[in-house]
Amino acid sequence: MKINKIALVAGAGELPLTFLRQAVINKLDVFIIEVEGDENKGLRNFKFERIKVKLAMLSAMIKETSSRGIKHVIFLGYIRPIQLLKDIIFDEITRKAFIALKDKRPKALMESAINQFKKAGITTVPTTYLMYKVLASEGFVNNIKPQKSVLEALKCSVSIARSIAALDVGQTLVTGAGMIWAVEAMEGTDNCIKRGGKMAKKGFIVVKMARPKQDLRYDVPAIGLKTLKLIKSLGGSGIVVEAGKTFVLNKDELIKYADKNKLFIYGWRNK
Repeated sequence: MKINKIALVAGAGELPLTFLRQAVINKLDVFIIEVEGDENKGLRNFKFERIKVKLAMLSAMIKETSSRGIKHVIFLGYIRPIQLLKDIIFDEITRKAFIALKDKRPKALMESAINQFKKAGITTVPTTYLMYKVLASEGFVNNIKPQKSVLEALKCSVSIARSIAALDVGQTLVTGAGMIWAVEAMEGTDNCIKRGGKMAKKGFIVVKMARPKQDLRYDVPAIGLKTLKLIKSLGGSGIVVEAGKTFVLNKDELIKYADKNKLFIYGWRNK
């Protein structure tokens, strides 16, 4: 796929920044649309054109993109659906795309937004565009390896995590001592880990899975140093992610930290 310029709808976190670094390397021109309320300070380090728009003003995002002759858009970064509830005034497109929906799970909201861009002649490209090098590989990502019995015992937890992801409730759970301590809902991955980690015994494990039929145009799971530090601070022993469907951000730094702090990172391949 050859693209000369693309609009980036950027939320919080490292993922949009990783994409922008790849864009610079590949000489791709990017128009950044920053979502107000989930600002990302790292965006300031790039010289691309950037505007800030409220999540409730979807028409403004589309208009600004179209007016620049841009035909492709990519969605990256964490955007809290609760931002919609903070706005009293919604534009017409947002009302149609979000507010009028009976199903307001993240999957439904994103598919509706993508459809609105499509109506304006703007194609949403997969979040993996230019990002394949940062996807988790199968097996141990770093040098710390728990006993084989630990991974065998995780089969049930992985199955539960995949079921929850398929229902579009969340993608993360905290497990340990044969119990599920927390399942992610609207609070996000880190808050789920905090909730479960405080209840679980030392040595708990975080499991983060993609949806069985993950739409690569949005919400591919990601882990970064912040999540790993949180697991360490609460006494966890590691994290299991889905190989080929999870972004591993700042991989070299992540591996160094995990090895130093005796945490394992494992890429689970569902057969």
